[in-house]
Amino acid sequence: MKNLENQCNQQLRAQLTQAPDTTRRSLLRHAGFWSLLATTGDFFRGQAAFAQAAGGLPKSSPPSSAWTLELGRAVQLPKLELLNGRPWKLDDHRGKVVILEFWHSRCPFCMKQNPLLDAFFKEHESKGLEVVTVTIDKKKADAEKYMKDHGYKFGAGLADATWHAIYKSRKGLPQLFVIDRQGVLQAIELGEMFPDELAELKRFL
Repeated sequence: MKNLENQCNQQLRAQLTQAPDTTRRSLLRHAGFWSLLATTGDFFRGQAAFAQAAGGLPKSSPPSSAWTLELGRAVQLPKLELLNGRPWKLDDHRGKVVILEFWHSRCPFCMKQNPLLDAFFKEHESKGLEVVTVTIDKKKADAEKYMKDHGYKFGAGLADATWHAIYKSRKGLPQLFVIDRQGVLQAIELGEMFPDELAELKRFL
């Protein structure tokens, strides 16, 4: 495991010395995820192991084509029960820009991104922005404590088998998707977003 960490760091340093600013930032975002896999032991021993340990991956729930999220295509999402018990449906928010995010209460990159996402939501809600998030935490109590401790305004629900299938079709946390006012998926962001990158999402409003 230590050898893998050293190899990742060596490759990153070599790339950063020759990369322009925008490329360097992208490398850091992606390197952060792989470095985490390399350094944090069993909890992050690969994507499947992380999801199993953190969120309890369903054993017989392969990704369903009905819920596939593909750029440039209309989005359909299953119903989501928010932590406060309210149901959330994408159809109820047609005509709005919807940001969907997957997170986990112990994910360090989510801890950095979620305050920025919440601030972005508060700033642009009046312009027709909706933000809904899905946690892959295994225990609802952990997610509820996380939301209460941070006082986030955006809605959050606990992933069931169907939402897990959507999440595990891609690697990394957080995962963020931007759905336009016509219900078409316009952007996919994997890994922690920098403040200026999140601010650039204003172009979809």
